[in-house]
Amino acid sequence: MAIASAARLLARAASEALGLPSAAARWTTTRTALTTHHPLGSSSLGQLLAREARLAQATTTAAAAAFSSSSGSSYPPHITLDMPSLSPTMSQGNISEWKKKEGDQVAAGDVLAEVETDKATIEWESVEEGYLARILLQDGAKEVPVGTVVAVLCEEAEDVGKFESYAPPEVGSAAPQEAEVPSSSAEAPAATDDAPAMSLSLPPHTVLGMPSLSPTMTQGSLSSWTKKEGDAIDAGEILAEVETDKATIEWEAVDGGFLAKIFVAEGTSDIEIGKPVAIVCEEEEDLKAFKDVTAEMLEGSGAPATAAATATPSPPPTMPAPEEKKAAPAAASFAPATKVGGRVPASPLARSIASETGVDLSLVVGTGPGGRVIAADVREYAESAPALQQQQHSAAAPGVRMGDEYDYVSDVYEDVEVSQMRGVIAQRLLESKQTIPHYYLTIDCKVGDLMRLRSSVNASVEESAAGKAGKVSLNDFIVKASALACKDVPECNAEWRDDAIRLHKNVHVGVAMDLGSLGHSQGGLVVPVVRNVQLKGVSAISKAVKDYASRARPAGGVDGKMRLAPEEMAGGTFTISNLGMMGVKQFAAIVNPPQSCILAVGAVRSEVKKDEEGGYRDAKVMSVTLSCDHRVVDGAVGSKWLQRFKELVENPLQMLI
Repeated sequence: MAIASAARLLARAASEALGLPSAAARWTTTRTALTTHHPLGSSSLGQLLAREARLAQATTTAAAAAFSSSSGSSYPPHITLDMPSLSPTMSQGNISEWKKKEGDQVAAGDVLAEVETDKATIEWESVEEGYLARILLQDGAKEVPVGTVVAVLCEEAEDVGKFESYAPPEVGSAAPQEAEVPSSSAEAPAATDDAPAMSLSLPPHTVLGMPSLSPTMTQGSLSSWTKKEGDAIDAGEILAEVETDKATIEWEAVDGGFLAKIFVAEGTSDIEIGKPVAIVCEEEEDLKAFKDVTAEMLEGSGAPATAAATATPSPPPTMPAPEEKKAAPAAASFAPATKVGGRVPASPLARSIASETGVDLSLVVGTGPGGRVIAADVREYAESAPALQQQQHSAAAPGVRMGDEYDYVSDVYEDVEVSQMRGVIAQRLLESKQTIPHYYLTIDCKVGDLMRLRSSVNASVEESAAGKAGKVSLNDFIVKASALACKDVPECNAEWRDDAIRLHKNVHVGVAMDLGSLGHSQGGLVVPVVRNVQLKGVSAISKAVKDYASRARPAGGVDGKMRLAPEEMAGGTFTISNLGMMGVKQFAAIVNPPQSCILAVGAVRSEVKKDEEGGYRDAKVMSVTLSCDHRVVDGAVGSKWLQRFKELVENPLQMLI
């Protein structure tokens, strides 16, 4: 409280020095007070006061600017409410429901709205008092970036109606307007550059650009030309071999003609997609006209490098934008591919897909070089014309077996909207697999003694005042054993920081929880963190995990809403994912950045094992898999951690010492 008071004094002094209105001072003080209550670890009082002084200065400066601008406008004094950042990783959120309506009085601490973050649905509390004058984004607004103005708060009730037409100012709106007004001096050189394009003085021809032969290709290498200058070309013939990011692929001609000029020699590497590599002309007698033409001359003339030049001076056809094509694939402005010599120009993959789906290539609009039909064109046509596709299937295309009527039942599916939480889970796990070099170590642990110890502990607890609420689970012992193993092998309780490896001295264990199992219909995953596990007993660990699980259930019966705070799901140094209760024998989990390890726990099963006396007996066995970040944890280190973990669960009394 003393720290918070000192911070408030700093904020108030800064406010008074600037001569801000009372609302701005109150806003600054409240914001500062909220910040001082945030856990700051081991920061000293001096560091905290310095931080609060900087925050107070920055906040009062911003508030002064805000009130200054509002006082100069036609609106009474007011404060704009921005989409708040309610979790450490939140960059955008969804407004689930406003709890206040326009005109309502708002007190500090009142719930303004429910906001769906990347972690959970959280109540957004007001830090200022006043009247809700204008709501700019209504219930259901999705993917609102943090910092976006969503509402306006004014001081007096009689001022509410004055904000009926309020709209936040467009940031940087003046810049584009200025940019739209070209100067006459700037236009003059452009007119000179556009004077007679060379392509107008050349016979009809097509400029061949480096093709895109794979979905991820951005550049390629020209391995070899199979045609030389002057050779005749038929549609479908191989022009060259191109090495892409996936493989070396044959480049087929999409039109007939004569290879008039080659700009790029064999063996040239790193050629960007679309860069001119050759010219094909229509008539053999026109070959001499292209003898001295270079790619630079074409680019300097303003001729399009990748589009086909036409025989007449009419303007080239405009290709539709991708979104327009998707919105209206059957529009009259889209012309199907034109057959050249009785053959539709198409890539080999496009022909294969068309054959499998029964699509007539002559009906497909080609978006590849020179109107060539590519695989994406065939897939889009098949999706946009299901009736035609079904009709072609029923016509018994070659290779299709005519069976009973159930072979032709249309596919039925439902697209489920991706929630904010699911989107963030997907993004973070994809990032983890793409940036962290994973490897996996699995070991079997005999847990018979551990299960007997657990039964003994629970039997004694039932007789105590705690009763069933004080029972411990097998997972509680696993959390404790993991923490002790991390203390003995600290490299597994670490994180990669590019220029250093941070070894954490305390063990904060994240326990993965499936929201579907906790009553949420859409499922999802949360990982609340049990802190300082190395210092806690198994009973305290069990109590913490049960508390997290109860607060992760639907709050007030509302699906998707929880009572877990964002800070309770941050700061972990090690994670445990247990699917044993679902009967899973063994699995490998994905490392939770910035951590370096995650333990995947399987089900306890019975196996026949050889005992020390040479006989055989039934044993309780549990498989665990440790996923490691190889940048931090070497294989031998991960193995050492697993050996220590195995020793602890097979001799559980060590955990109680």
